[in-house]
Amino acid sequence: MAQMGANPDEYDDEYGEQDMGYEEPAEEEFVELDLERTLTWTGNAVIVQAGGEFRMPLQVPYPSVLAIQFEVDGGNDIEFSLTFKDDNENESSVLVEPVRVSDREGQLDIDTTGLCEIIWSNAHAWLSTKTLSYQLQLAPKLDVRWRKRHLAALTAATDFRMLAAVEMADKVDEDMRGMKSRTAELQQAVSTSKEKTAQAQSKYERYSGHVRRLEEEVAAAKAHADRAADELATAHRNEAQAERSLIGLQQIRLLDAGVTADVLQTLEQIASPLQQIFEAYSGCLYAPEKDEEDEEEEEEGGKPKGIDRAELIHFLQDFELIGRGVPPAILCGVFAGCPPQLSLQEFKRCIARAALALAPASFDDEDGPSEGAQTAADPVDKLLWLLTLLAHRIKEIKLPVLELRRRVALLEAVNQLSQMLPPLEGEGEGEGGGDGESEGESEGEGEGEGEGA
Repeated sequence: MAQMGANPDEYDDEYGEQDMGYEEPAEEEFVELDLERTLTWTGNAVIVQAGGEFRMPLQVPYPSVLAIQFEVDGGNDIEFSLTFKDDNENESSVLVEPVRVSDREGQLDIDTTGLCEIIWSNAHAWLSTKTLSYQLQLAPKLDVRWRKRHLAALTAATDFRMLAAVEMADKVDEDMRGMKSRTAELQQAVSTSKEKTAQAQSKYERYSGHVRRLEEEVAAAKAHADRAADELATAHRNEAQAERSLIGLQQIRLLDAGVTADVLQTLEQIASPLQQIFEAYSGCLYAPEKDEEDEEEEEEGGKPKGIDRAELIHFLQDFELIGRGVPPAILCGVFAGCPPQLSLQEFKRCIARAALALAPASFDDEDGPSEGAQTAADPVDKLLWLLTLLAHRIKEIKLPVLELRRRVALLEAVNQLSQMLPPLEGEGEGEGGGDGESEGESEGEGEGEGEGA
């Protein structure tokens, strides 16, 4: 696993080299060190109290050579030992047995990965402290085995090409020597082949008549098979369409189950802007425009009591969450269990259901607010997707049906909502200024249209 190597002349004290566990390094395939990635640890005047110890753990992430050099001030001795725990083993092994020395210099050859721990112990001293200075260097080894294998493969390929060329030349010489005998054999084969050709021609004409009759029968059978295949494909399409419709209906029934406690909590956190949106669209399709006195009375205390389903659908269409053609079947799940006239709480719940129904199941490849997501969306993510989409599309959409008062209230609500939501990825400070200008332009356009109306 690892070996410790050093110069034998440096260890002439009474303990000898054997006590440190040093051995002459054997010849290995790792012969080069990556000096650019060498790590160095240096410690000066490290105090080791009497009866204490100093441990230095080193993580070895790849095969390396560990160079160790230390000395104790004043020529005092200290107990030195070294352990190593292989990443593929459960227990540590002692590479250097505890030995009392005053200084040492050597290297440890580690051919695997793991945790190396160097221990300087002063447990044998009762009163005197020891001052230690050390320097450790961990140099990764470059694997040259791949280079050797690559060179051997190139040599083998070159030898193979040379051998193939020699064998081919021998084959050409052999063919040239047998050219005359081969010519006679071919002339005899041509004569025999003419006779066989005449016999084969007669047989071919006889069987060709049978084939033509069989082809006519096969063509008729193939026409019947094609019609049957068309009928089968139609049946498969109808079956798949019926299964998809059934799954869609089942999802409609289970849509309300996705309105979890976290979703309801999120709705409560943004209750104020949702109420403003509710008030902006409540009665926008059916109530006639009021004069200034009615508007003042409504501002003083009158609040809408409900919003019609058509008005909520109109809200979703304004923000291009659904089209204006045939309504999707999933809207049945959005309004399931709710009366035609929705209260504020029912409006919030329908908004949550619409988010669950219209948001993609995963945001991996989606454009827009969900760009950059890498995981499947949970119910809260889908709700945030819809709310963020409102904040983005308010800059581009037109609201010709809403009167000026409602448009201003809607812009204020969406602006407040965008401030409550977390910022989107890729949206910088510069874009924030552009958003303000877009909202100002939209509001100005709304006022101009209101005055023109």
